[in-house]
Amino acid sequence: MRKLIYISSFYPEKSPGVVNKIQGTLEAASRIGYSTSWINIVPEPGFLCKLSQALDQAQAEVILFRSICQYNFYLIPAFIRAKKRGIKLVMDVPTPNGTAIKELAKSSSSLIRKIKDLAYLIVSGPIPYWFVSRILQYANESSWFLLGNRSRTQLLGNGIEVNSIPIRNSVPKWTGDRLDLVCVASLNYWHGIDRLIDAMAQVNSKESKLKIFLKVIGEGAVFCQLKERVKKLGLDSYVNFLGFLKGEELYTHYETAHLAVGSLALYRKNLSTASELKSREYCAAGLPFIVVGNDPDFGKEAKFRIQLANHEPIDDLVKFFQNFNPDLIDFSPVEIRKYAEKHLDFSVKVRQILD
Repeated sequence: MRKLIYISSFYPEKSPGVVNKIQGTLEAASRIGYSTSWINIVPEPGFLCKLSQALDQAQAEVILFRSICQYNFYLIPAFIRAKKRGIKLVMDVPTPNGTAIKELAKSSSSLIRKIKDLAYLIVSGPIPYWFVSRILQYANESSWFLLGNRSRTQLLGNGIEVNSIPIRNSVPKWTGDRLDLVCVASLNYWHGIDRLIDAMAQVNSKESKLKIFLKVIGEGAVFCQLKERVKKLGLDSYVNFLGFLKGEELYTHYETAHLAVGSLALYRKNLSTASELKSREYCAAGLPFIVVGNDPDFGKEAKFRIQLANHEPIDDLVKFFQNFNPDLIDFSPVEIRKYAEKHLDFSVKVRQILD
């Protein structure tokens, strides 16, 4: 039996979504004939030596290695040794390095730490990736990091375990005067919920027949700012912050929404393409949704995915709601779910990675 090992370095308790992704990938690989295992080394002093040892000791035909961004450079010798042993080494890059530069620059680390991390990442650039068999990207990479790597780079959408997400059993009736939205997110600036709230303030005027109602599920860095913005704009009766929910508590709110909300400000991360897990979860649950930017897994045939302009002005959002066409949400949950099963399930993704 062929063997696949996933090697990573992060804190699992802080990133349950990453854990789910890795486990789902390995379970799907098992179903197509691979013996799988996962080695995770927490990023504490000495972790680079431990990662090097893990790569050297791995007995497998395929290694999936989760990129450690600015520290990949230190593992080049281990990458070379793995390839010499005939191992197919696949680098899993969750965030484009071009975007990672911006995130490192905005991080809360000390100035000296920022300078060091940015120097490691920018100077090493594409070099660590020259020594792997394939590179998985989930959004467009900058040209510097693609130097010498284009032929090995595969733009891939994130996968999910479709069967782990229940399809919603009911759809709210459309009355023409009320549009119910649900947004599930670990709230950050690139989700652009502030843009949505500002648009709602314009649409929910006394002259407007259609009123927009929003449930925000989740917490995060901009949670307090969003609550203050809602209060300032007088939208308390239209926006409901529910905090973090999961399981049945979460899924019941999907049944009350006409439309779900994905990220509305990818441009704030300098992205025009992204592979968002939340969009995939909405799709698996049978919910139409609004987003900005492109996604490698959703073509023009996915009409339940409504793509708006990826820029700061909110004019397009305001016009979208003011001229809202109910045909945009006229899809059965089963129809949307079938798309997820065909295009988004881990079983589909694993074959794309390993074939």
